[in-house]
Amino acid sequence: MRPSNHLLLFTFLTIFLLISLTPSSSSNELSIRLQLTHIDAGLNLTVHELLRRAAARSKARMAWFAHIRKKESQAPVFWGRKNRYAGEYLMNFDVGTPPRNLPFIVDTGSTLVWTQCKPCLKCKRQPVPYFDPKNSSSFSKLPCSSKRCAALGSDYSSNCSTNPNCHFETSYADESKAIGYFALEKVTFRYSSEPPNSVSKFAIGCARFNQGSMANSSGIVGFARSAESLVSQLGITRFSYCFIPFIPINTKRSRMFLGNAAMLNSGAQSTPLLPDDVYYYVSLRGITVGSKRLPFQPNYFQRKKDGSRGTIFDSGSFSTFLWTKMFNAVKNAFVLELNLPVTNNTLAIDYKLCFHTPTNPVKIPKLVLHFKGADMDLPRENYIVYAAEEKLLCVVIDEETDQSSTNIIGNSYQQNMNVLYDLKNQKLSFGPAQCDRL
Repeated sequence: MRPSNHLLLFTFLTIFLLISLTPSSSSNELSIRLQLTHIDAGLNLTVHELLRRAAARSKARMAWFAHIRKKESQAPVFWGRKNRYAGEYLMNFDVGTPPRNLPFIVDTGSTLVWTQCKPCLKCKRQPVPYFDPKNSSSFSKLPCSSKRCAALGSDYSSNCSTNPNCHFETSYADESKAIGYFALEKVTFRYSSEPPNSVSKFAIGCARFNQGSMANSSGIVGFARSAESLVSQLGITRFSYCFIPFIPINTKRSRMFLGNAAMLNSGAQSTPLLPDDVYYYVSLRGITVGSKRLPFQPNYFQRKKDGSRGTIFDSGSFSTFLWTKMFNAVKNAFVLELNLPVTNNTLAIDYKLCFHTPTNPVKIPKLVLHFKGADMDLPRENYIVYAAEEKLLCVVIDEETDQSSTNIIGNSYQQNMNVLYDLKNQKLSFGPAQCDRL
């Protein structure tokens, strides 16, 4: 029996709506779900200790950004701008055959994926045994003269006459170093009861000389915008994460989604990602404290043609850093709104904007970051921390005195949000989420 025209029209509209509501994705793109662990998890630290450690890591990272900015203005730095130690969250995945489960620091500001390998000339202590290439049947060194090495970048294949291996060497502002070679290896990602995702011939760095803190990891996994990063090697066009607050101590794990698993949630807003070969720059247009938008023109925040200034989203810094003029404007606005005595307690040295906790409840002013096309109206717990033992209330904001460096939107401001990086459409999206339910 022939269907009626009304039924055909209904069927067509239903299919159209299903297609239009389905997020665009690549059918052959991987779909990977992962759990993230904060690097201070399980250390039984007080809130005061957690805050000070987070501030110290953030300051070291900001110093590194400033160091690289100055070096780049003078002369190229061999691979320095593309990697660094320290970070905030760890992800685990398997390396080799048979698989070895290893913890890596997640860093959206790094490109290379590397782990410490035997035999080590100088390795730092890590929570699991060093990876031994001799025990993996899928391991093969990557020749310096190979097309694959050249595809990773000229830095790695520039000295083939003296080094037959695809070689990497990176140094940092705090005099940390990692030196080693690239290899092709099998990596496998696992999540709960879902089928594992394995990738063969993944280019991973084997570091044999290291100095600096490993922060409970075996190495780095870079999520930046370059050929050697995890994102590029997996061929994924988007990824997202959702950070669960770790202050006060939280035993729940944060989430990360790669490829087709990375989805927008309802209520998400989007802002364009600006061009860069490493970092995720966005267009910050203004800041509101309380009910008042601070008196800055949108072009004040712009990135300069020489690559200086601008604003980046960063997973590896807890604190948010603003140039001195902006920091002072935000500070003065909070002082006016809260009407509480400012303290120079030891914790205030780390956070620069702390107040004596009032005996009566106090109304915390709103903090809104205005981006091109999107407003990030922050939950209070994302920018206010309490240190009960010192009776302090602190705003998670710090000052960047180098006006040629970048503003950094740290991960504390991104907590309890699903943050999605859409590399295909060059957009960054964010929206409130219950991270442990994603």
